Amino acid sequence: MSTRPNGSPARCLVDLSAQDRLRGGTPSGTPRLRVLCCPPSGAAAGYWRFLVRDDVHVLGLQYPGRESRFREPPASSVAALAAEAAGAVAAAPWASSAVPLVVLGHSMGASVAAELASRLEHEEGIRVSLLALSAKAAPGTVDDDEELRAGLDPHDPQADEALVRWLRNLGGTPEAVLADPELLALQLPALRADLRISMAHDRLPAPVGAPLLLLRGSEDDTVDATGMDAWGPVGTGPLQRREYPGGHHPLAAHRDRLLDDLMACAAPGRSR
Repeated sequence: MSTRPNGSPARCLVDLSAQDRLRGGTPSGTPRLRVLCCPPSGAAAGYWRFLVRDDVHVLGLQYPGRESRFREPPASSVAALAAEAAGAVAAAPWASSAVPLVVLGHSMGASVAAELASRLEHEEGIRVSLLALSAKAAPGTVDDDEELRAGLDPHDPQADEALVRWLRNLGGTPEAVLADPELLALQLPALRADLRISMAHDRLPAPVGAPLLLLRGSEDDTVDATGMDAWGPVGTGPLQRREYPGGHHPLAAHRDRLLDDLMACAAPGRSR
């Protein structure tokens, strides 16, 4: 039985490939792979625009509180984000397509991706071809980042400064954004809300039958191989690991290698 949320969940899916075709005036073809991408904390669906390629259908999740959903209140939990997305995927015209479906999540998005793949299989009857999780330790691992915790403390008058320091150390956010108080005032609330639900998420979802691919940057000091391997129980299919040169956000610099890995690891078919 589906637990699809009420309303119009399609607003949470952004077709990045279709947007790219509209800008370039290129016709659509049959993709070799469909990738449903869950962004990290504070990011929007467009974070994944780098993944767009002619032979891949790329969709990004749009969390509430940013871009087209700026006026919506933030999500109450990782599970709520996954439930909304599962409803949108199940209602999509391509849901029964034979094109392999990959669910990919980076950082906080890894937790959303794991929950989403589980809900698709167990509540919507859609088995994904691959679950790919990047740069995030599995729930239940210890998080002792004092700078981050200070940045999330509602009683700390220096919380914004602590969160900016944490972002700067993490990498991936342009310095022009970190130095602009007006841009920070727009972005920090969504980031802080995402980080809170990410840190509160403390359980693994019901396992899926798909293969599991674990990804991390070789110089990412936010998560080690042990933390990544703790995701193992969420998939009952083959488990594979890939490491790319770089820190916490290495994927954009290795787009083609990442897509090749996704295609190589994805199961050939899925069922509904």
